[in-house]
Amino acid sequence: MSAPPRRLLALACACVCLTVALLAPAAASATRLGSAPAWPAGSRFVSAVAGDTPLHVTLTLQPRDPGALQAFADAVSTPGSPLYHDYITPAQFAQRFGAASGTVQAVESSLKAHGLSPGQPSANGLSIPLSATAGALGRAFSVSFAHVTAASGAVAIVNQQAPSLDPAVAPDVQTVLGLDTLAAARPLLLRAHTAGAARPHVVTGGPQPCAAAATAAASQGGLTADQIASAYGLSGLYQAGNLAAGQTIAVLELEPYDPNDIAAYEQCYGASAPVAKVAVDGGAGGGSGAGEAALDIENTIGLAPQANIAVYEGPNSGAGPYDTFSAMVTQRAARVITASWGQCEPMNGPGTASAENTLFQEAAAQGQSIVSAAGDDGAEDCFPTRPAAEVDDPASQPYVTGVGGTRITAVGPPPSESVWNDGPTTGAGGGGISSVWKMPAYQANTPRSLHVIGPNSLGSRCGASSGYCREVPDVSADADPASGYLIYWNGSGAAGATQPKGWQVVGGTSGAAPAWAALIALANASPACKGTPIGFANPALYNAAATAYASNFNDISSGNNDMTGVNGGQFAAGPRYDMASGLGSPKGTVLAGTLCTDAIALSNPGPQRSIVGSSVRLQIKAADTRGAPVQFIASGLPRGLSINASSGRITGRPRDLGTSTVTVTVSDGAGTRSQASFAWTIQSKPTLSNVSLTGVGVARPRLSFALAGGRGAPPLKTVGVALPQGLSFSRSSARITVTGRGGRHLAFSAGLEHGTLVLTLHSAASQVRVTIAYPRIQASSSLTAQVAGQRASRITLTVEPTDGLKRTTRLTARLNPS
Repeated sequence: MSAPPRRLLALACACVCLTVALLAPAAASATRLGSAPAWPAGSRFVSAVAGDTPLHVTLTLQPRDPGALQAFADAVSTPGSPLYHDYITPAQFAQRFGAASGTVQAVESSLKAHGLSPGQPSANGLSIPLSATAGALGRAFSVSFAHVTAASGAVAIVNQQAPSLDPAVAPDVQTVLGLDTLAAARPLLLRAHTAGAARPHVVTGGPQPCAAAATAAASQGGLTADQIASAYGLSGLYQAGNLAAGQTIAVLELEPYDPNDIAAYEQCYGASAPVAKVAVDGGAGGGSGAGEAALDIENTIGLAPQANIAVYEGPNSGAGPYDTFSAMVTQRAARVITASWGQCEPMNGPGTASAENTLFQEAAAQGQSIVSAAGDDGAEDCFPTRPAAEVDDPASQPYVTGVGGTRITAVGPPPSESVWNDGPTTGAGGGGISSVWKMPAYQANTPRSLHVIGPNSLGSRCGASSGYCREVPDVSADADPASGYLIYWNGSGAAGATQPKGWQVVGGTSGAAPAWAALIALANASPACKGTPIGFANPALYNAAATAYASNFNDISSGNNDMTGVNGGQFAAGPRYDMASGLGSPKGTVLAGTLCTDAIALSNPGPQRSIVGSSVRLQIKAADTRGAPVQFIASGLPRGLSINASSGRITGRPRDLGTSTVTVTVSDGAGTRSQASFAWTIQSKPTLSNVSLTGVGVARPRLSFALAGGRGAPPLKTVGVALPQGLSFSRSSARITVTGRGGRHLAFSAGLEHGTLVLTLHSAASQVRVTIAYPRIQASSSLTAQVAGQRASRITLTVEPTDGLKRTTRLTARLNPS
């Protein structure tokens, strides 16, 4: 977001009549959803809202199985998971995780019964739009609307009660968005008070700026796209011919832009990125905006010059931001999404945060990367309303990559950087501890050396019963206006005589987020990714930092983001991760290769089971797509097993019973690493006991034996019985009994396969007793005569039980027939 983000607390103007809406009281059986929004400090009531005022709201629905959705989003995003990068389509998402059609219809019927006309549900089954008057919405939801004025003088609409829903459908609705306009964003582009130092131009292999841009950047102390690309190590990608061709980057905007400004920027750089506008809920109006959209679009083009740019424009109030994100995710036209708009978490409300989280989980499931600016008010994201430490949404969302801000004093590479903090008169990079979200696994499971969990980590802030809270940002890039981004805006002068015109330098984390989006798009386009998008990037980013930090990141180790100075210097930069700069800024070419799914292709072998003391031989399959040799290490192997570092073959004889989690790490000489984790259970083998074979001497054989599954093994599912010479099975269906614990008869089916009798249990059992009698089992006349004359030798019976995981064990018993 462009600094300072006073927009996060600003109240959108609502030009409406000021009359009272007469509303029916909530029915006694109705259920209130959540709570009414809190008024910002200093706000005052003005009047009631006219009943004929048009409003647009969106009901967001609970996903079909929230736990399964979260588990799947984590699995497809986490290196080493068996489902890593096994994405689903939007249609598959709707069928698998969206609200069931019956649920959607029930909510629609409830709305109609209260006099509303719901629109077409979203394709993902997660939302229903509604356009109605304030009076109709007030009667349907049992709320009253008021105009309030903020301390700044801006006017907003606010619902004075939580919406009321029919009890039968209330549990299926997450929240109702758009009943208030308190959370409108107001981007204010930040310009340096004094020009920074001029910096040299370098040949990156990508587009070079025209003379006018180079001159403007030098005179204003800003950075052109080629300088940013050089600082962050993108030159190797460009020189390999990778300019992000074939990729689409979606840019979220809540203000309009002038296409002529974008065309002037592209012409200067010789770029050819197609730019298309997608209007959501009527779009963001006309004009050239305040420059936020120009900054986001042009920064993306400057660093990914051959990508397609899809600008999703929505209204800057009510349900507009959610609906715009929803269109970007549900359409999945882009695999990379960048957003530079947000608000501090306390202003967002739990219902909105939950609805966004579901949407961002969908994006992860579909292989979409979302990056968001972490804010420009430092650790105090709700400034100036409150000085306490707060973070920005959606950058703080668990399935979003939050981007903080740095100051570049030398381009390098590597660049000389520190945390951006110019104090409250200008701004600082956002970061800190979420008050809403628990710390996700990709942060909680990092090694101690990465310093994600440190002295400032907290669990109480987000109400975590154990562990810690989500920390922000994840990464960072240049955001200081003194070393800011050169853009072209207001070339026509239509924004007004007081506004700068043409080439100008602006700052804020609004510039940093598109820079990271461009890097991810370049990685997606690289040969190393082989057409598989990175998707939700955070697990891979923290994995890259944990295994080869210095190869992938520039460490930002000086400065803090306590913008107001009232929070004790929190949060200070330090080695590796910190809440002022995240993991740091990128070493683009190396990091792009590290993030790609197939830089090292590693196959997860899945859960393993072995018999204690038996010989084990398991080949782990992995290869570096660049042809480099790889090395294998394994942790958590059962005692008695080891892995060959060169071949990846696990061999040995396990010594102890039990289950352990094995993690195999494969790495190459360039610092690229891939992991696979799986469970390995060591069990005892099944036992065969109480074996008897009687009646052979009178040609009426009867076989009986007991089987018990091995310790630690799943229950038995099938039992195969192979007879020695002289004995055979007939196809008669009679005279077989199978009992379980307590002599309870078990249902089964029987069949002959190449002379072996196979008994398949309808329900698996841990122990069984099998009895097979004549005529199902028959003895040859020769064996009958031998047994009758007491001349028979000991025979060998073979029993092959198979457990629920289709693991078969061969057991034998030597016995004397009688």
